[in-house]
Amino acid sequence: MEKGLLGLILLNPDRLTLRIIDLAKHEVVNEARSGSLRVGQHQIANYPENITAITNNLLGFKNLLADYAVTNYHLYGTLDDMDIVTGKYVANQIYVRTGMQIEWFNKDQTLAQVLAAVQDNLNQQTPPEEQLTGYVLNIGLSTSNLAYFNDGNYATSWEIDLGKARLSQLVDQLRQTAATPSDIILDYISSKLEYLVPELKTSKESTLLIQGADTLAERYLKTDQHVDKIPHKAFHKRYQHLLNASDQYIIHHYDVDEQSVKWVLPTYLIVRQIMHLLNVRKVYVTDTSILDGVATTHRDPATVVNMVKTAADNLALRYGADSSHKRFVTKVALQLYDALKPIHRLSDHYRLLLEVACKVDDIGNFINPQGHYRHSAYILEANPLIGLSSQDNEIIAEVSRYHSSETPEVDQPHYMQLDSAIQLPVSELAAILRVADSLDDSRLQKILRVHLRLVDDDLQIRVKTTDDLVLEQWAFERKNQLFTEVYGLHPKLIITGRK
Repeated sequence: MEKGLLGLILLNPDRLTLRIIDLAKHEVVNEARSGSLRVGQHQIANYPENITAITNNLLGFKNLLADYAVTNYHLYGTLDDMDIVTGKYVANQIYVRTGMQIEWFNKDQTLAQVLAAVQDNLNQQTPPEEQLTGYVLNIGLSTSNLAYFNDGNYATSWEIDLGKARLSQLVDQLRQTAATPSDIILDYISSKLEYLVPELKTSKESTLLIQGADTLAERYLKTDQHVDKIPHKAFHKRYQHLLNASDQYIIHHYDVDEQSVKWVLPTYLIVRQIMHLLNVRKVYVTDTSILDGVATTHRDPATVVNMVKTAADNLALRYGADSSHKRFVTKVALQLYDALKPIHRLSDHYRLLLEVACKVDDIGNFINPQGHYRHSAYILEANPLIGLSSQDNEIIAEVSRYHSSETPEVDQPHYMQLDSAIQLPVSELAAILRVADSLDDSRLQKILRVHLRLVDDDLQIRVKTTDDLVLEQWAFERKNQLFTEVYGLHPKLIITGRK
């Protein structure tokens, strides 16, 4: 068990937050928040314009950390709608001015952190027999997400092109031209939700948990409580009241500042339409935040790891990947990875990326078996997985690209465009996947067991089989050249126990 104090700093588009945690007791020792950062009109994450305020607050946080003698601290930031290149510029300015290095979360990582905190709170506050089977609505500034949980565990999620700050800008525009902008906004929200209807679980009534709605959380959560129920009538009464309330009234009665006051009505509009779409029977609110998720995953990374694997399985299912082949290849590939660890010296995180690639490498067959590996890469580029960084998703896509016929060579366009830091790991993982994939080229799982043994420069792969492996032997010889080039080892297939 870790002991001592941990400092977590989160940069959001609208403010910075510092939390100091006692690792032994899992308790918050102190929490400090900056004043509001001005969000942008065209880009919500307006960090370049706020850089002076950001760095001044970070220097203040460093002083507070020093007062508590905290030396173990981390700075995270949400990219939101900001591109990674601009993120690198901002990160460099932060480092030059404060000496602090920031780790950026993309939208999929941010969602995973939030849902990890939600899942943790639900598991702590709810008896096992009452774990959530229903939806979690995460309302963001630029976009939102709807996730489905089954018995308290993450099942799937959808991104919604609706955010409270983005919607507030539309409300401001419509107030100048429309007498009742809320009606237009409701229609606009409905248009953004229509694509979800065919995918949502068919149920006459459902349960909804709302995250990211601060005014709801402040109104309905009791002290030291992170999840509680919202009475339907009370919600709709407040919703009707807000439709015609002035900003001054909301600031006075809802404890919000001049910027976030504009986000109150859009938040209620989003919630109202989601409740209508899902025919919600029970509605709950939570005050869990990204920082709660960061603390949760620091303590137990398995929550997000399980989300990543679930998302990969969902993608494989959606595109009709062969589940038996997927399981076989995954098992053998991870055996190879573990046996070769003294040679490749990659971390357990790369082991996860290999496992995910094994699950999704064949999804391109849905488009066309001819050149399916290219189609797999294309689908993965268009469908980043929850909980993974942009670079992680790129690695998985490229490993899938090279698992079959194409090889990562210096004159291969996609390989040349990769960041030099990940070129070798892509080749190392692809080489393992190619060998594992070749051992089930027939898709009949003829091999019962695989035993690995290093003998000088040979990697002996002893397999016990139930049938002839003529096709597998041919595929093995065809696909193992990359393995030899990358690892300097010669794979040798030794067949035993044929019946």
